[in-house]
Amino acid sequence: MSGYEEIDLSFASKTFYGARYNNETGSLVIEVINDGSPVKLPAENIIDKNDYKTWFWTKYTVQFDWNQSQKTNLLMEIIS
Repeated sequence: MSGYEEIDLSFASKTFYGARYNNETGSLVIEVINDGSPVKLPAENIIDKNDYKTWFWTKYTVQFDWNQSQKTNLLMEIIS
């Protein structure tokens, strides 16, 4: 079909995990969206301080925790 772009919606039934940096508090914020709410991803080549720094979709539950021996390392555990 000319003039139409095929969109991959295979992630639609999965949970979104997005990491942002809160500049005001200096905190890392992990946002979890699984209620069908829209997700606003950063535009290419445009840097905004409120944008997600990284993100992914998964069908699994993910748990985050700080490494006890190296507090600068974030651990991610996938729970099926």
